[in-house]
Amino acid sequence: MTRIALDMMGGDQGVESNVAGITHWFSANKNKDVHFDLFGNKPLIDSAIAKVSKFPVDLCEVHDTGERVIAPDDRPSMAIKRGGGSSMFEAISSVALGKSDAVVSSGNTGAYMALAKIVIGMMGGMERPAIVSIIPNIKGRSVMLDLGANTSCSSTQLVQFAVMGLAIARVMLGLHSPSVGILNIGTERSKGTEVLDEAYKILARARHIKFVGFVEGTDIMAGTSDVIVTDGFPGNVSLKTMEGVIRYLTYLTKNEIENSILCKIGYLFCRKMVSSIKDAIDPRRHNGAPFVGLQKIAVKSHGNSDAIGFAQAISAAIKLAESDFIASISKALLTIKTEPPNENSNK
Repeated sequence: MTRIALDMMGGDQGVESNVAGITHWFSANKNKDVHFDLFGNKPLIDSAIAKVSKFPVDLCEVHDTGERVIAPDDRPSMAIKRGGGSSMFEAISSVALGKSDAVVSSGNTGAYMALAKIVIGMMGGMERPAIVSIIPNIKGRSVMLDLGANTSCSSTQLVQFAVMGLAIARVMLGLHSPSVGILNIGTERSKGTEVLDEAYKILARARHIKFVGFVEGTDIMAGTSDVIVTDGFPGNVSLKTMEGVIRYLTYLTKNEIENSILCKIGYLFCRKMVSSIKDAIDPRRHNGAPFVGLQKIAVKSHGNSDAIGFAQAISAAIKLAESDFIASISKALLTIKTEPPNENSNK
């Protein structure tokens, strides 16, 4: 049985949305052998559960943390100092103690990352954790990291991100031999900083990695590489820009349909196509960003995710918990450190 710890007090939409997310997940996965440990204010959680007729009560155990919560604007340092006993801290601790196999929270990202790093601990040899996300593209989906945990990184850390991203691509996307590229201001070998250049050299030498070289912003949704490596500053800006463009295109489409008779008529004939496009770019269906580099599994759900988004984050946590991706990261890192240079590389 897989056990998932859920921080029920995190997120902008409250406990009821998280309860609805669990219900939504269960309705599509009734045969999965999964148990949920719910951490938060028990009276609030019980009240929300009572409003849902199909909530999987037998698969859940509520752990009361009272009114102790980490606020959205709490600094990581404050969360570390005063977060003990909160719903987020107790959910993370459940994983650290081996009582749960993975943790999911929609709460304060900085606090969540800081607490997970301290309570769960980093993998041996790993310098920093990274936030990973699944990005839709014209060829399917790709993995991108880091998306905000680290504003600047060394070449060694970027290489570690590449290894972690490849492990996620194998588990989450089912790719046998995923490719990896480094995000840069151009694809030319001469462009970029010294840090990017050194990371390029290391990955180009790695015999077991399919390295495509530098990729630029237009390649992210073109599917040029299965894994896109960057530090957290451009990574987060890129992600938020893509989300903003998607919202803008959605607004334009809706506005045209509502204000044009011809568009309304046309919509009647292509509703299925529009629905498919909407599902493909819907951020909720790609929700669930793992913190990779930790000894155990922690997944971040978007702060404003609804029931569908929270259910998707739960699915991501379960998929990772049932895989061996942490062991595969350790093995890959060891391989990079010990393998000889690839003399045949033309990178």
